[in-house]
Amino acid sequence: MSQPGQHLSDREAALLTEYELIRNEVKRMGALVAEINHAELDALTESMRSVEQKMALVYTLFRSSIYAHLSQQAATDQGGAGNSDQFQTNCPPFEQSL
Repeated sequence: MSQPGQHLSDREAALLTEYELIRNEVKRMGALVAEINHAELDALTESMRSVEQKMALVYTLFRSSIYAHLSQQAATDQGGAGNSDQFQTNCPPFEQSL
C-alpha cells in the first residue's frame, strides 16, 4: 500500500486503470439489465399469466376426460353387457323437443 504523497508504480497505475474499466463495465451492464427488466418484465409476466391460464384449462379438460372415461368403464364393469350403453351422471337428462 502506498502512503499519501507517494507515487504509484507503473504496474499499480495500470492495475488501477484496468480495475476502473472493469468496474465501469459492470456498472453499465447492471444498468442495462435493470432497464431491460423494467421494460420487458410486465410484458413477460402478462404472457406467462396467459400461458398459465391456458395450461390450467387444458389440465382441467384432461382430468374431466379421464374421469369420464374411468366412470364409464366402471359403469360398464358393474352393469354388465345390458347396461354398457348407459352412462350415469348427476346431470338431469337432456330432452330434445322437435
